[in-house]
Amino acid sequence: MSKTDFLSLCRLPAIVFVLLVVSGCAAVTPVEEDKPVSVTQGPGETLPDGEGWWYARFHIDWPEDSPIRWYMGTLIGGEVIAPVFDEYYQDIYIWRVHRRASRDGGHVFSFIFYSTPQGAQRIYTAIENHAVVKSLLDSGQLTRVAVDDVTRITRPNIEDTSDDRWPEPVQKTWPAMIMGVSRMWLDMVSELAAEEYATRDLDEKYRKVQDGLTDIWQGQGQHAMLHHLNAVYAYQPLLMRY
Repeated sequence: MSKTDFLSLCRLPAIVFVLLVVSGCAAVTPVEEDKPVSVTQGPGETLPDGEGWWYARFHIDWPEDSPIRWYMGTLIGGEVIAPVFDEYYQDIYIWRVHRRASRDGGHVFSFIFYSTPQGAQRIYTAIENHAVVKSLLDSGQLTRVAVDDVTRITRPNIEDTSDDRWPEPVQKTWPAMIMGVSRMWLDMVSELAAEEYATRDLDEKYRKVQDGLTDIWQGQGQHAMLHHLNAVYAYQPLLMRY
């Protein structure tokens, strides 16, 4: 499948299939050198032509002996990623969100998207200048936000952020599935957040939103999500591992 064919496929509405919503599987998202990078070009620098994958990694404070605050990723999704996506969706061909939390790698919520370097620069600038991001950094709830160097395209292929242990057809088509998952999740966040408009305390608001997402996943995920994904693949048995 060519990149052009894939991008055309990704615009079809029927790709919203859900499996293990925005799970924290670190193997699916290769961890590379992760440093805060300025999106400002140096003198005489020009951005390269082409497209590739870009990461915005939000490093969430996670003190020792403290539980994982999963709702913080939900807060970032609802307050930062949703409005940035709405404004710059024309710059984004494919995208997803990702969570991971481990003591060696920390608690990280990532927005991962396929775009031109010019599009990535616009999106990074919007994230870095976002009032909620600045507030979370100032309060210490975020320890840093790391973005990629927009002067280099290091992941140009559709499969470049898929798990390299998968068969090639899965690597090349998985981004379409996980984009549908991420879109459904982000829309759920927005729906639930709208119901909690009475509180201005973002922590309290998104704790409730995260609880609502958990209730939906535990109560509806088996039929609305996993059952229908299974139906697409002709109800064939599979090995399930968490």
